[in-house]
Amino acid sequence: MAVEIPGQRPVSSWIELLKDTGSAFHKRLSQICGDNDDLRTEAAEMCLRTLQAFAKAYDSDRHHARLRQEDRGVIIVRSIGRVNLLGTHIDHRGGSVNPIGVKQMWLVVQPRDDDLVLAKNVEAGRFPNEQFRISQALPAGKKIRNWDAWCHDEFAKRKPHPASLLPSKTAAATWSNYIRAAVLYFQHLSTKNDGTFARTIKGMNMMFYGNIPRAAGLSSSSALVMLVAEAIVRINDLNIERADLIEHAGFAEWYVGTRGGCSDHAAIAFSKPNTILHITAFPLTVDSIPFPAGYSVVLANSLVEAEKQTGARNAFNSRVAAYEFGLMMLRKNFPQYADKLEHLRDVNPQKLGVDQAEIYRIVKSLPASASREDILKLLPEHKQQVHHLFRSHDQPEQGYHIRQICLYGIAECIRADMIPQCLRTGDMKTFGQLICISHDGDRVTKLVDGKRVPADNSYPAARLDALIADLQSGIPQRISRASLWRQSGGYNVSLPQLDMLVDMAIATPGVIGAGLVGAGMGGCIAVVVEDKHARRVIENMAEQYYRPRNLPVEAHVVTAVGGLCTIDV
Repeated sequence: MAVEIPGQRPVSSWIELLKDTGSAFHKRLSQICGDNDDLRTEAAEMCLRTLQAFAKAYDSDRHHARLRQEDRGVIIVRSIGRVNLLGTHIDHRGGSVNPIGVKQMWLVVQPRDDDLVLAKNVEAGRFPNEQFRISQALPAGKKIRNWDAWCHDEFAKRKPHPASLLPSKTAAATWSNYIRAAVLYFQHLSTKNDGTFARTIKGMNMMFYGNIPRAAGLSSSSALVMLVAEAIVRINDLNIERADLIEHAGFAEWYVGTRGGCSDHAAIAFSKPNTILHITAFPLTVDSIPFPAGYSVVLANSLVEAEKQTGARNAFNSRVAAYEFGLMMLRKNFPQYADKLEHLRDVNPQKLGVDQAEIYRIVKSLPASASREDILKLLPEHKQQVHHLFRSHDQPEQGYHIRQICLYGIAECIRADMIPQCLRTGDMKTFGQLICISHDGDRVTKLVDGKRVPADNSYPAARLDALIADLQSGIPQRISRASLWRQSGGYNVSLPQLDMLVDMAIATPGVIGAGLVGAGMGGCIAVVVEDKHARRVIENMAEQYYRPRNLPVEAHVVTAVGGLCTIDV
């Protein structure tokens, strides 16, 4: 068969390449996985299994009944998850992130002549078959004027009654909606004002397989969106730069109901073997730093799922809203700084030309807690925008903790930007401190005299006044203690299980830092530890966390790998 798309080969040809360990395919896998032969072998096995599953699943497809399946041309796309070591919850505020790429997700995909999208997974028992027609999933006869508002409306339509939300349905809806997100967004971009398509995105036969845990904070959702977006670009010969693809994927993911940034997508696109990235948005910049020799990252899964389309979505979106409300209030409270406050990251001594004490005075002007009625009274001139933000989540029972959330974001932006210097100078002590302080801002529990008690991350006026007094004391120890980067703030999206794992890790010799990964409310923690002590960390967690709960031991060392790519050999 003639090759119609760059990288397209018959399934049988791909399988032959995979079985030959000296082939160009395996050389490409070595580039992706670095010098880790185990990862390369795992990648080859997963890709082979995906190809074989594709051949079996689509053998009876009437659309291609005239061809034997092994002769049909497919392309192979690979995506990854990410572990963000620092810069949590701030990418959408203009803050930086410091991730490594981990794990993998494979897609074998074949273009169709119609607009039917068939999505199947090697693990069919966990991810049921899905299908949809692109033309039927978008509004008939009109263009979507506001993608954000349309996504809100679509989410409301999909939102089931709590009594009907069965786990099996949740898994199915979750994975298929991320596929729909990418496909529908790219078709939306090519839709005319009258609703007709300027360019029709081709339907696809798709087979997926990955080992990125779901709802674990490793961005399996963004990995899936990027995987599908990359396939769409290749199959439809779209001329889209990497930076634009990342932005499109971020907007596309709003379809599932969350309102995050694009840093996860950037990490997936730009990751390199044995490398930590430093990524900043608005505008997008990417720096690469070698992973420090002598240290490992241990990833420990709490096995508590953080499902973004259900309960965790409210926690996630309510805090994003608190950020937005806080910045609106700061612009209003301090008009002399308003022109400089484009993003929350701009509440910064260098940006505003002020000292740290002034930042604390600025933060002190924010309400410690506010109800929706309070917010509308404080921001009457932003009524429409405020109501739009309310739509993304249910009303928090205890109100919006605007002050502590914004202080977390302000300080975390500073912490995240300290990472490259720490790594380049070998200051691993500070690197670890930064990670631990970041997690302290997420804590819901802490250890006091061997007992686990609720954590208090509030910042009443008296606490901020004390920090100002420390800065003005002239005493070096007090001034250092009151530094902005040392303030945890209070984002509070951890769980007791995550806090326990972090505390177990920190108590282990050789550990320099530990904290949750991702949006919180479940999932994983990451531990940075000296190589020789990595096994001890895992053993301690097995003895103290997993076995007492009759859970499988889901803690292991992860290695930074290369990012998103279509396999071209």
